[in-house]
Amino acid sequence: MVYIPSSTYRVQLSPKFTLRDLKNILPYLRDLGISTIYAAPFFTARPGSEHGYDVTDPHQLNPEVGTMEELQEIADELKAHGMGWLQDIVPNHMAFHPKNAWLMDVLEKGQKSRYYTFFDVNFSHPDFKGQLMVPFLGEPLEDVLKQGQINITFDEHGFRLNYFDNVYPVSINSYTFLLERVAEKLTAGSAKTQLAEQVQKLEQLMAQDRIDPNEWEQAKQALYKTTQAQSELTQGIANELQVINEDESALKELLGQQYYVLTHWQETEKQINYRRFFTVNDLICTAMEREEVFAHYHQFIKELCMRQLVQGLRVDHVDGLFDPDKYLTQLRELAGEQVYLVVEKILEGEENMPDYWPIQGNSGYDFLAWVSNLYTDAEGERKLTQVYRRLVPEAPLDYEKLVYEKKLLILQNYMQGELQNLLRLLRDSELLPTTSEGNNWHHALATLLASFPVYRIYGHTFPLPAAALEVVDKAFAIAHEKAPNVKAELEHLRTLFESGQQDSEEQKRNKLYFVMRSQQFTGPLAAKGVEDTTFYNYNRLLALNEVGNSPDVFNLDRRDFHERMAYRMQTYPHSINATATHDTKRGEGSRMRLQVLSELPDEWEKNAQEWLQLARQHSQQNSPTANDLYFILQTLLGVMPIDGQVDDTLVERVQEYLVKAFREAKTNTNWSEPNEEYETATKDLVKKLLQEDEGFMASFLPFFRKAAHFGWIYSLCQTLLKTTCPGVPDVYQGCELWDFSLVDPDNRRPVDYELRQQFLQEIKTAEQSEELLQELLSSPTDARVKLYLLHQVLRLRKEQKALFDRGTYIPLQLKGAHSRNAMAFARHHENDWCLVVVPRLLTSLISESELPLGEQVWGDTTVILPPEAPQVWQHSFSGQRIQAGLAIPLSEIFHSFPVALLTSTKR
Repeated sequence: MVYIPSSTYRVQLSPKFTLRDLKNILPYLRDLGISTIYAAPFFTARPGSEHGYDVTDPHQLNPEVGTMEELQEIADELKAHGMGWLQDIVPNHMAFHPKNAWLMDVLEKGQKSRYYTFFDVNFSHPDFKGQLMVPFLGEPLEDVLKQGQINITFDEHGFRLNYFDNVYPVSINSYTFLLERVAEKLTAGSAKTQLAEQVQKLEQLMAQDRIDPNEWEQAKQALYKTTQAQSELTQGIANELQVINEDESALKELLGQQYYVLTHWQETEKQINYRRFFTVNDLICTAMEREEVFAHYHQFIKELCMRQLVQGLRVDHVDGLFDPDKYLTQLRELAGEQVYLVVEKILEGEENMPDYWPIQGNSGYDFLAWVSNLYTDAEGERKLTQVYRRLVPEAPLDYEKLVYEKKLLILQNYMQGELQNLLRLLRDSELLPTTSEGNNWHHALATLLASFPVYRIYGHTFPLPAAALEVVDKAFAIAHEKAPNVKAELEHLRTLFESGQQDSEEQKRNKLYFVMRSQQFTGPLAAKGVEDTTFYNYNRLLALNEVGNSPDVFNLDRRDFHERMAYRMQTYPHSINATATHDTKRGEGSRMRLQVLSELPDEWEKNAQEWLQLARQHSQQNSPTANDLYFILQTLLGVMPIDGQVDDTLVERVQEYLVKAFREAKTNTNWSEPNEEYETATKDLVKKLLQEDEGFMASFLPFFRKAAHFGWIYSLCQTLLKTTCPGVPDVYQGCELWDFSLVDPDNRRPVDYELRQQFLQEIKTAEQSEELLQELLSSPTDARVKLYLLHQVLRLRKEQKALFDRGTYIPLQLKGAHSRNAMAFARHHENDWCLVVVPRLLTSLISESELPLGEQVWGDTTVILPPEAPQVWQHSFSGQRIQAGLAIPLSEIFHSFPVALLTSTKR
């Protein structure tokens, strides 16, 4: 039987939050109602890693995070309390780092390394002569050599090449070269004889087809011991290395013997011979489609499952894999049928996940988007677009056009090497006509990749699945529209996505390989072009600029939301419901507050116009553009705590965030060539607006308080929907209270668990009453009201697990004057029922000093119950009993709390 969590709690394990720290908060999480710990990757990562996705050794627990004994203790404690563990794994890539022993073995031994096939490297790339690109030099190699920044050293690990903090192994073939130079200058005697014996042993090892890493390490240690025992050898090696280190031509000769080539880090923007994660040079991708790689990589993961130290796995960036279908089938077989499996998957627009994957669902970005769009007022779309146009004359208003342009920007400026590699693959596979103009094919392929409307398609045989072909046809339709001058080339490329009757078996294989290979780049292109570029340029309503969401999807009406829930029940009813993750661009509370702008476009325009004028009074050379100023204003609106208090920490957080955001935008500054004057002017402006300009704050705070008021009410709605809709609710670390964080690393700041434990204890000891609710609602600043709601629902989910795991989802109709201002549904399983009602679009119903409670707000509005529904219900938050007929008035449902969860058991 598959393990299904009733809820998960995401923790970012790191040297700053270890297993010991986690163990300390387990009683708190248990009391909160959490069933499952959901951990960031805890495998050995590059030293000091704060996120764990830069794995250096997937075969062991990161010693900076904890020990296996500590993990076992936690597993025992979880088991004793009926809890479990969901572990994030990273099959797509590893860290390109000297601590990655597998990769260093490849650099040292080349084809003789047992890991030679483990990484996605094209060793036959014509520009690299069989060497792997190592792009970590701060300047071109010639300049680095001239400045003497590279030197060769010798120790118990053998000969090594050093460049500042980076240390790389010298190739096995270089040992003969180096030691023979040493031997030439030795006089005949025991030292020379012993050195010759060591060289002979090394050469015997080198003659093997595959060199065992342990044997080679022992041989190097033996060489080191021998040399250290003979002062003549010690001095001889030191002298020879000094000569080489001081001789540029000798160093060049040695570098030419390596299985890798050192290059400037920016070279990867033009050419590259390994696949990387997105455009991150220091994350090298694996060749997980190879059987030996899958089997070796997953050894420890299999052990964790077999020993029941983990009950679930979350697969990071499944779209990066060559064949996700095959990988997930293999992973299911390896992990076992009982293990809960989810994947990280970005869905675009109307896209659905393949329904045949042997998994329980995804990590919840889709749910985050649905809730967000449910709380965007559709009537605000046209007005907010006009406001954006008026206040930012240069605003990019054609979103789809902007996405296409930014994808091309990424291809041309940052992924040119990847594009050239795909084009070379086509030529080498003889999939292009022999007579063809290079530029046309380059343009056609770039246009096609930039035209894919989703991250990627799936399928590993011809014909491709119908859903995949539908996406392919849409991509080509867009491409033809964007580049009519390469019509013939695009028509030819379309033939590669299916096998023709005249195709040989080799042609079919080559076509299919190209199709699957190309899909490993459409995903990174979408991520970098959209999430990491367009989202920082298209600033109409930042709440929609979110991972898994799109500014192009402004609103989701209640009917569509219900349909999505019904579809989820049919396909992946145990998918994760997330509202905040380590990847989100802004906190879940910030998003809900910014959604309020869609209800108040006129008021927003009046205020934003005034704030822009006030900001421009601080104008200096390189001041932020109008578009960036518009981004700044929404950022300030979203990030401030409910009480509007500003301190130095908040200022610094916003300053650091804006530098990152505007570099991602790649318009006025970027990562490759930062415009430091622009960034400094931006940071200066933030400080002036928040701490020095009393006029700005006096103008800003009244509207802020209004948006904040509706924002925290909507945050309660979001939390209730997350915990009651079909799916497994996830709480991102710290988000039991309000979350006004910014993009990482801001959303990985330390969490004050002592405060949360104190609040929870107070809530648990307080008697459930209307007085308690009034106290919580009258002090929203401390967010205890959110913690209270979460605790009540999570506890109920554990008590009635079958209802929330398998209960049918029943959309409910509302009637009355304010029927559009709420949404309702029921869950039903056997004799158990629950009724969920949340308000929406409240700015037209109440003021910023009111709560949506009672008859004076809701009047005659009622929720219509199914005929078979129970007659007696109990409010989970107030304890109030409600006697129902065919309908329940919202005035009763929202008598003392602004969101409602009613339960009933029909006997």
